[in-house]
Amino acid sequence: MGGMPGQRVELSVEPGLIVVDYYAELAAIRVLTEARTAGVESKEWASAKAESLRSGLRVRLDDVELTLSPGPAESAARLRDGGFVEMHVRAEAPYPTDGGSVVVRLDNFPDEPCYYAASIDVSGEFVVADTNLARVVDGALRDNNHGAWRRNDDGRRVAFTLRPTRWWESHRGAPLPERMEGLVGWEVARVGAVFGAGCAVVVAGAGWQRRRRLARGLPPKRN
Repeated sequence: MGGMPGQRVELSVEPGLIVVDYYAELAAIRVLTEARTAGVESKEWASAKAESLRSGLRVRLDDVELTLSPGPAESAARLRDGGFVEMHVRAEAPYPTDGGSVVVRLDNFPDEPCYYAASIDVSGEFVVADTNLARVVDGALRDNNHGAWRRNDDGRRVAFTLRPTRWWESHRGAPLPERMEGLVGWEVARVGAVFGAGCAVVVAGAGWQRRRRLARGLPPKRN
């Protein structure tokens, strides 16, 4: 990505909880230069910088700003291959069990062009009803930007709406594209059980009708 900052979010949603992992990627030479200017060791500066970026992570649920609680991050800052430093903060907030619309905004580095990427893991209790990361047309995935790096400023905003999974839909958790409405498969075991129960009711009903006719001295009904 050269000297341009990269901002990435990885979200995980389950009933009752949304977890947001935010990553900022800065060129190592930039980190070293800014640390020297501040008069501190580069690793210490990078860790402090990572925490300062937390305020630029904004999450709204159905037009209400969520209060994000800090979560445990494996490492606040680390040097990665390619000559850049990856900064990481984690945040958590309640999420309704019946779903809702979420908008995540990345407001850090507002005066700089950036690269952006976003990915979402969706619990099997939810189906993605709508998102700006992809769309489904006639049962096929279109315009899929899930996990892809983008350079345009539209990447600062990630939006999605979840609804509860219906009884016949698959309850297997998966990345966003696989949980989108129109792509989620059937819950084969449940549908099969309902179908089998329906057949059993029909057969039982037919047997009851036959016994009833015989008890009345009538011949069995012919199909």
